[in-house]
Amino acid sequence: MSSGLECNIEEVFEKFMNLTTQEMNKAVRSGLRAGAKELQKQTKANAKAGIKTHGNTAYYDGKIITYNDEVEDAVMISKIDGDFGEELSQKVHVMGHRKSGSQTYKFRFLEKGTKERYAKHYRDKNGQLQSLKKPRYLGRIDGRWYFKNAQSSVLPQLQNIYMRKIDETINKLNNTKI
Repeated sequence: MSSGLECNIEEVFEKFMNLTTQEMNKAVRSGLRAGAKELQKQTKANAKAGIKTHGNTAYYDGKIITYNDEVEDAVMISKIDGDFGEELSQKVHVMGHRKSGSQTYKFRFLEKGTKERYAKHYRDKNGQLQSLKKPRYLGRIDGRWYFKNAQSSVLPQLQNIYMRKIDETINKLNNTKI
């Protein structure tokens, strides 16, 4: 997904004239990072509003399990790819990570949903696997689309976020030179 960046070139050119290539790169990267953080923040806010229980504890097999993190920590930002002369990009994703003791894997199921599932086997009192005569319906999860909804609300504002942050960074760099 690529959205073009439009601005008043005369104003930006005057501010960029006093900057080195490295400082220009820093300004553009800070703008890109600000847009990614806004998307991450909106996605986490959507998830917190939509998920009933928060925290890092859950019940499984009659036991309380304490996780290292929360479900909404699955919204992550990657490094910025590319260099100043090239196209810059930064990924924001909701896939979480696979660390031990993490519950971020749940977010992908909440985002997109699951298909209908059926149990074909069960374990008897001795722990032996037994077949069911008729598969038992386990249900399905409807997709909640936290990330998709956040994208649709943040994308129209993205250019303004980029330009505001780039302008702040350029002004900061120009003021430190004086």
